[in-house]
Amino acid sequence: MATIKTALLASALIGLALAGPTHAAPLRIEPSVVTDYRPVIARIEASDTATARARLQGVVTRLSIDEGDTVETGDLVAIVTDETIAPQIAALSARLEGLKSQIKQAEDDLARNEALFNEGFFPKARLDEQRTGLDVLKRNLASAEAERRALSARQSEGQIRAPANARVTAVQVIEGSIVSPGEVIASFATLTGIVRLSLPERHAAQVSEGKTISLRLPSRDDAIRTATISKVYPELRDGAVIADAVVEGNLDALVGERVDVLAPIGERRAIRIPKEYVTTRYGVDFVRVKVGERYVDAPVALASPFADPNGDYEVLSGLRPGDLIERPES
Repeated sequence: MATIKTALLASALIGLALAGPTHAAPLRIEPSVVTDYRPVIARIEASDTATARARLQGVVTRLSIDEGDTVETGDLVAIVTDETIAPQIAALSARLEGLKSQIKQAEDDLARNEALFNEGFFPKARLDEQRTGLDVLKRNLASAEAERRALSARQSEGQIRAPANARVTAVQVIEGSIVSPGEVIASFATLTGIVRLSLPERHAAQVSEGKTISLRLPSRDDAIRTATISKVYPELRDGAVIADAVVEGNLDALVGERVDVLAPIGERRAIRIPKEYVTTRYGVDFVRVKVGERYVDAPVALASPFADPNGDYEVLSGLRPGDLIERPES
């Protein structure tokens, strides 16, 4: 039995040796047309801004947001309490209960006296007076109920809610603050998927509606994103052109963050290869190039890999058109 297992293991090893390593298809070097860009420094602005303001004079008894939070339309932002409203509502509620009791008693008296009047034992003038008194009580009840509803509506104005789907950019108060009507509680930048760019005036000719531009965030991953300009505002703001752009896959950035708008300045022919074909050892970049019947690691000089939307490397020297290269793992 052991002899059979040994024979099977030996045949499997021989089969693997005969199969040999798998090779990916080699890539032939061909030059391509490359567009060179010049970065134009711009700033990201909020596509729209909104504020939440107090409508009552009172104390901020609850604050449920902080800078950077994301809120949806109608979310409770803060509660402003006017301490003079609750006692007024309580006094009106007590008054309403008293009026309801008086109306109940007046209705009972009127029903009894109407029966006596029908039998000729109660004067008509006195019956009319009671009916008038009951009508006055009912009007007083309706007036008190309307007044209580008005106070309750005013009390509900202390609930400050988010005006739109947005991100909180600033909170101007803290819990316990005393605020006045119209005072700003918080500021928001709306989340619409549109990036508003502020570019220097000298680049106004490069910005037009429907044009596709390339954006790069130097402070983040430095990757290039494609955006389409959806609107150009007709008025300069502090010497800058304001434009809205729709970014493919959105753009996660801070309001006021710097962004490079890559303006095309010309075309040229260059050699670009996928980054999977490059290895780096001791600070030197290598590419496996076919020389004769075998592949050798040849040193190459590379430009920045982020000048291309796909992240390909541009080869400055070390390769020629027609060379065959393969991946390092082949």
